[in-house]
Amino acid sequence: MNIDKVKSLLGMAQKGRMLEIGRTAVSVLIKRKRAALIIVAMDGSEKLKKEIEFICRRNNVPIYIFSTKNELGELCGRESVAVIGISDKHLADGIKKVLL
Repeated sequence: MNIDKVKSLLGMAQKGRMLEIGRTAVSVLIKRKRAALIIVAMDGSEKLKKEIEFICRRNNVPIYIFSTKNELGELCGRESVAVIGISDKHLADGIKKVLL
């Protein structure tokens, strides 16, 4: 897996306002049917993971468990991030290819 590629794609998503960070923003993104991909940190709380996974399943949104909150935060230019959502399908497809 190429972390630099993921960081680059997340940076593009953030600059293009196609990246939502945090439980509330991601939940709204999913419920409004605008989410193309959700990424949850593996060390996020079990409650968060179950909640986001449930909403993703109900709305047919792909979800990946990836890295730690600190590493995910670093990729997004923050200290610690437990969940992010990408709204652009093309960027989401690029990230999925790198994560697989």
